[in-house]
Amino acid sequence: MKKLLAIILFATSSIAYGDDFSYMETNTFASSGNYTFGFREYANKDVSHRILRYDFGDSPYRVEYRYVQKGELHEHWYRLQRKWFKVNGFWYNHRFEHRGRESKSNVFRYRPQFGYKSNAEFLGGVPFITFEPQWNYNYDSHDKGYSHLQTFTGIEYKVNNKFKVVPYIEVDFDKAFQKEVAFFIMDFKWKM
Repeated sequence: MKKLLAIILFATSSIAYGDDFSYMETNTFASSGNYTFGFREYANKDVSHRILRYDFGDSPYRVEYRYVQKGELHEHWYRLQRKWFKVNGFWYNHRFEHRGRESKSNVFRYRPQFGYKSNAEFLGGVPFITFEPQWNYNYDSHDKGYSHLQTFTGIEYKVNNKFKVVPYIEVDFDKAFQKEVAFFIMDFKWKM
């Protein structure tokens, strides 16, 4: 399975070209108990996120609030997640989201995530691939249906018991499964 994941990692990355990477995303998360605080910033893009999560103990549920600033505009995102299963590295999460937006109509999204995270190391870390299809409902126009697909392919590096570094590539596909955008992401995860 490790070899198959490595092939998928390199194949997914090869879909993107040098001119795709016009910006980079950086996520920083600090967890203490059931709470996680996070920041998302972009290089070469005027967007930032402030994130607050709460995981309900041993239950499969998580709630999240995001304050998103896009230039002078502000958005409030509310998300509910339920972990469905995790078996032999394969996993699936249900995720529902409401976005309150200043510049556009508010939207409701179902954006499940599923993928595979290896149990074995590769290139010094743990490789993974995640798929996130999204279905939208627009409150004003009542348009609904499949929106797009996000894919995430990377490797998680455990620096120590309290700190992880996760470089990966996001490639997004439109309704016709044509590539829209690709960019690098770097996550920094601390346990307090």
